[in-house]
Amino acid sequence: MNDEMLEWLAAIGAAGVAELADAGGIAASTAAARVRRLEAAGLVESVRLLHGRPALVVITGAGLRAVGRPELAPPRVSSSGFAHLQEVARVARALSRVQGERYAVHSERELRAWERASGAVVASAELRFGPRGARERHRPDLVCVPVGGGLPVAIEVELSVKAPARLREIVRGWARCRHVAGVVYYATPAVLRAVERAITGERAGGSVVALELARAGELAIDESHPKRLVA
Repeated sequence: MNDEMLEWLAAIGAAGVAELADAGGIAASTAAARVRRLEAAGLVESVRLLHGRPALVVITGAGLRAVGRPELAPPRVSSSGFAHLQEVARVARALSRVQGERYAVHSERELRAWERASGAVVASAELRFGPRGARERHRPDLVCVPVGGGLPVAIEVELSVKAPARLREIVRGWARCRHVAGVVYYATPAVLRAVERAITGERAGGSVVALELARAGELAIDESHPKRLVA
C-alpha cells in the first residue's frame, strides 16, 4: 500500500491527527476522514485514555503488514505513556519540517529493529551491566540520521522528572557514547532544570544539550566540530 500518512504512522507507532495530516501533506479534516477509513479497514485504531486530550491513532499489525513493515510490532499504549507518545510524534514532525533536508528522522521502534537485526549498537547508550553480564542499552525516542552520511543525533523527549541518579546515569552513558554525534533533550520547563543539572553534574555539556519543548526542531549542532553541541 502506498500511503505516505500510514507509512509514517507505521514508523512512529502512534500519533495525533494533526501530526498525521502534516506527514501526509493534507488538511486535518482530510486526515481525519482517512483515519476513519483506515480504522474501518482494521489498519489503525483510535485510542482515548486521557480526558480532554485528542485521540491517538495507533497502527495495527494489519497496518504494518499493509505497508511492508513486518519487522515492527504494534505499539502498546498505556495511560502513563499516552502523553509521551503524542509529544514524540509532535517533535518528530517538527524535526522533519525544520531539518528534513539534512536529516532523516527515525523512531525508537525503527532503531530497536535495526539493532535487533544487526546485533550491534547503532545509536543507543550503553549503561550499567545487567544480571546476565551484558550492558543495559538505553535507546532515544528519535534518531536523526544525516542525509549525507555521518553519526546520527539522538533525541530525547522528557515530560516528567526521572530519579536524579537514573537521569545522571543516562546522561553519562550518552556523554560516553561513540555511536552518536550528540544528544538533544527536549523537555518541559520543570524537567529542563533537572536535565541541565544532570548534564552539569556529568560534565556532558559538549555532548548533550537540553532545550525547551517549545524549541522542538532545533538540533543545536556545531557542525564545525563533531560531538559538540551548543545551546
